[in-house]
Amino acid sequence: MERKKVISLLLIGVSMACAVVAQESEPALARVIYEFTHINDTLQPDKPHNEEMVLYIGQHASLYGTYSSERVNQQIKKQMEDPAFDGNLTITGSGRSTQESYYTRPAEQLFKQLYSLAGEQYLIDEDYPSIDWRITEETKVVGGYTAQKATSHFKGRDYVAWFTTELPFQDGPWKLKGLPGLILEATDSRNEVVFQYAGFETLEEGEATIALPENAIATNKKALNKLVEAYKKNPQAAMSARSQAGARSAGGGNAVSFGTGGVSDGPAMDPSRIKSINVKKDSSQTSSVTNNPLELKN
Repeated sequence: MERKKVISLLLIGVSMACAVVAQESEPALARVIYEFTHINDTLQPDKPHNEEMVLYIGQHASLYGTYSSERVNQQIKKQMEDPAFDGNLTITGSGRSTQESYYTRPAEQLFKQLYSLAGEQYLIDEDYPSIDWRITEETKVVGGYTAQKATSHFKGRDYVAWFTTELPFQDGPWKLKGLPGLILEATDSRNEVVFQYAGFETLEEGEATIALPENAIATNKKALNKLVEAYKKNPQAAMSARSQAGARSAGGGNAVSFGTGGVSDGPAMDPSRIKSINVKKDSSQTSSVTNNPLELKN
């Protein structure tokens, strides 16, 4: 069977699931920024995956994912609002960004992964993280907040987390949940995975809204993994096959929508003013090999 036909079958398998109807949206009350470091290649520990991540927190739901797209929006807005803007945009950033984001509703024990691939959002149901934390009496100051130490074994790694009760939230980065406060920092025992606190801010009403994309494509891990591999081998064939298979959604969208910012906000952000876009991304500092995944076997 030709590769293109194989990809078509994979995409049909993904698209057989119904498009997901969005959960009730809610305003984001705050965001926490983390500097994420992951030594994904143990043979090149000097070339880790470094990325700025963000946790948006609402009253009933939260979303964790990359902050790179919002940073790009901020770069665009700043340059276009400059009176000296000549129509030529320059966008800088790292050469790698995380495709996964995680949507959580703790009261319902609901935990979903959103995976972004070629303009589509794929949605996977996951088990709600169950972590047996051991809270100690040890404290330290993180970002100006008094934080308490907790330890646990999770997804094959021994973690030390520092959480604070000085902020009115009980959440944390990635899948690290379940402490009676907000996790500001977490590190595994081998310093191969680090979530370092980089900032907290409350948000104005209407600034950001948390909701699942209305047209995300429901699938499972096995089907998505096959699709991702097919895309890596032949992106052009995968995109063509996706269209033929009817897997294209009506327009994915982000799980967090912003009330401010963005290319279309006001005359200064008029896209017609853009003559060229120069993208500068440096992937040389991150190893392309992953022999040390974030999640290890227990």
